[in-house]
Amino acid sequence: MKYLIRAIKYFLYFAVMFCLIVLIVFYASSHPEGLTVADLFKEGSGYKILAFFVAVSAIYPLFGFAKKEVYTNNNAEEKKQEIIKIFENANFILENETGRILTFRPKSKFTRFMRMNEDAVTVDYSSNPVIVEGLRKDTYRFGRMIEFLMQKEVS
Repeated sequence: MKYLIRAIKYFLYFAVMFCLIVLIVFYASSHPEGLTVADLFKEGSGYKILAFFVAVSAIYPLFGFAKKEVYTNNNAEEKKQEIIKIFENANFILENETGRILTFRPKSKFTRFMRMNEDAVTVDYSSNPVIVEGLRKDTYRFGRMIEFLMQKEVS
């Protein structure tokens, strides 16, 4: 269900962005009298554009979200406050703490809006490996930071 909701959100996002760009380009450029926005597209291309948006929005959540396993020799419970500090330094706030699962979100409402509220990063430290899950770039960035933190005292 989560995947379907993400796909629908991305479909709407891509469609709105496409329409905005086409309208801005159309009205910001000079064009012959009587030309409409619909005249910019070949007849029947609407279905192709729609199919493209459906395909991209169905595939994007597969590649845009990831889960990273961080293997540790230390007890992550002992490093919990340092993990929270890593996220705070990156302008994320602790939104939820359920058992041994921490959920973080960006502080900036604009960032959350631009990411369509699909911006949560969860850290599950209930076992080894620690599992970091969320948007791919955030997952790998925070995963590496937590990995570095865990290895810092081992060396």
